[in-house]
Amino acid sequence: MQVNDLRYSLLDKLISVRDINILQKINDLIGGVDINSPVFKVTDAQKQMLMKSEEDIRNGNVISDDELNADEDLWLNG
Repeated sequence: MQVNDLRYSLLDKLISVRDINILQKINDLIGGVDINSPVFKVTDAQKQMLMKSEEDIRNGNVISDDELNADEDLWLNG
């Protein structure tokens, strides 16, 4: 099961729960999750790499997936 499928399944079940005790237990279990925190934490080095990648894209410094695969095959098989 994919993550999003599981989330939607849990939401469907959660919406149907009418027992306050069950809801309180679920809240206690996941209550520590900060819904305002970012999903991904990116280091400064990763941010720099992403910025350089975006600059490469803007400047047209890109190759196709086929070109990359051919280069990789050449490199691996020397």
